[in-house]
Amino acid sequence: MPGETAAMVPATAKGEATRAFLLTTAARVFAERGYVGTTMADLIGASGLTKGAFYFYFRSKADLALAVLTDQKTRWLEWVTTRLADQPRAVDQLGALLPAMLDLIASEPGAWSVTRLTRELATESALADTVGEPMAEWVEMVADIVRRGQADGDLRADLRPDDVAVVLVAAFDGLKAMSDILDGPLATSRFPDRARTLNRLVELALRGPGQDGPGNSA
Repeated sequence: MPGETAAMVPATAKGEATRAFLLTTAARVFAERGYVGTTMADLIGASGLTKGAFYFYFRSKADLALAVLTDQKTRWLEWVTTRLADQPRAVDQLGALLPAMLDLIASEPGAWSVTRLTRELATESALADTVGEPMAEWVEMVADIVRRGQADGDLRADLRPDDVAVVLVAAFDGLKAMSDILDGPLATSRFPDRARTLNRLVELALRGPGQDGPGNSA
């Protein structure tokens, strides 16, 4: 069953290194092809391991996908939290949020696997709660930033922080998906500019009275 693979991992440095390599490799494949579009043969081929060695670490595609979700969630939460820690005010953190995500996607192509796996696996009732956790944490992080920005008077206070967070996360994810559809191989180069346009629209929509936009307060 999903979740049982952790006990199968050898408690050795080499075993941990191999497992980490498999998670990173699988994240990249899932980010490119999605869960449904990826086969175990694809994953095994990308890893370079024999089938027997691969199955020693992960019994199924579902097991591996859940492990990738957990690993990638930890990675991007740590990345974004570290980047935002340099910003003193919530409004500045909101302005730095999207650039941080763009940098993460550029440096870690597998980071996009979180969104693709969550969207596809959430349709399976037995996994819905588990796979929804990374997205819920992401939404709560954004909502907390908006909430604090409103308390500081830098962001308009007539919008519900939770609703704003869901809309922003959905807009970012949807923009990436649409760029992939419209641009194909060129999506990687065109998505950042479109994302920055989205960021500017967010600034104009959420700024408080007298503010030029997040990060530009006097």
